[in-house]
Formats: sequence, C-alpha cells, structure tokens
Amino acid sequence: MIPVDDPLSLSRLFHLNSEPWLNEQAYRETPFLHEYMDHAGASARVDLPAPAGGALAKMFAARHSARAFAAWTMPLATLSELLFAAHGVVEIMPLESGGAYLRRSVPSAGALYPLEIFVLLRDVEGLEDGIYGFDPRSHALDRLFPRPRLEQALGAFYMLPFLGGANVIVCHVAVFGRCQKKYGPRGYRYILLEAGHSAQNLCLAAEERGLATLCMGGYKDSTLNRCLGLNAPDEGVVYSVAVGMAAKPSG
Repeated sequence: MIPVDDPLSLSRLFHLNSEPWLNEQAYRETPFLHEYMDHAGASARVDLPAPAGGALAKMFAARHSARAFAAWTMPLATLSELLFAAHGVVEIMPLESGGAYLRRSVPSAGALYPLEIFVLLRDVEGLEDGIYGFDPRSHALDRLFPRPRLEQALGAFYMLPFLGGANVIVCHVAVFGRCQKKYGPRGYRYILLEAGHSAQNLCLAAEERGLATLCMGGYKDSTLNRCLGLNAPDEGVVYSVAVGMAAKPSG
C-alpha cells in the first residue's frame, strides 16, 4: 500500500506511464462494435416512457466529433462564452472568515477546482495567435506565448491532421496537489471527472452556437506540457477540446 502521507506517487506513476498507446495493429484490427451488459440476473424489465425532448435533448443529438474545420474568424464574444461554460465563475459567495468562494460552472470535489484552462488560439477576433491562460476570477485571458510556441504545441496532438481550421483548443490542466492534498490518490479520479464535466459543458455551449468540437485525449504529454510552460509532473494536461466552424462536406 502507498503510505497515507504520500498522496501523489501512485497517480503520478500512472499518469507518467500512460502516454498514448501506439499499437497500430490493434487500431486496424479492432472492429467498430458497441458492447453492452445484458443484466442476465435481472428479475424484471421496465419499459421507460420516450424522452420528452426539448432544446437540451436536441443539442445532445446534434453534438458530434468534427474531423474537419473551416477557415473562420471566431468573435471574441463567442470565445468568452465558451470559456465561461467550461470553467467560469457563476456565483460569488462571501465567506464569514473573509474572502469569497467562487462557484464555477462545473462541480468540483471539495470545491478545490484543481483545473486551470489554457487555450491555443488562432483566428480569434482582436487577439494575436498564441497560447493564453484563462483567469476565471476576472474573466480575462493572459497571453503567455506567441505563434511559434503555438505551432510547437499543435504538433503534440495526434489528431493534428483534423485540426487545420480549429480556432480554439482548450487544454484542461490539472494542478494535481490542489486536489490530492485532501483526497490522496483517489483525488486523481476526481480531477478527471471535473475535466469531463468541463468538456461536456464546452461541447454543448459550442453546439448551441452552431460550432463543432473534437474532444482529444491523444497527445504527447511531455511536449504539450513543456509548450504550455507547465511544472511537470506537478501539473499536466489531462484533456483537450478543439472548437471551430465545421467544414461543409464537399460535393
């Protein structure tokens, strides 16, 4: 067992040894087949009423992973709305002890919010191409690195051939100790759950605005982390989402 006073070693070992699995033969041979659990031991089956539908249900159905993005300039207001959906502050709650609790758009274990949002930007209204950090406290962007560093970061993604026209790649960066100092090794799970909540918010906010997304877990961790200026292994990208205008099918 990992000692109680060592909250990081177990998850760090997994994180550093789970680079993308480049077994090309497995990718070629694995059929596109959905598997299901049959619940063979169930004592009864209950047929549910058909879903009533609604605006959110339509977005669920419309959301899909884009494999081609069109050249397009994203309005700054659109980027603002996307980042608010991903990890923005939705409520400021004063604390009796002083200061305030900033409740975000996603749930977070222990309200610790271990994620930071970094964005790779191209063709966004009023912004130079580059790498930016999102500050949810003031709802602002800090320009960190110029376009040459952006190009290096893009090269870390295995989905690069599909990212040509994407305006934004949102990188969910975990500050592991922020959560694991309280929850230990299990805190690593909570970090990944939070990234999933944020990514889904982002995908639905994009769909609501007629934009396409591509969720990505395949990237060269060490390269991307270095390009973002992260302090690995204490910080690292755990999930990423590309956003832009979907290219119209040819013909």
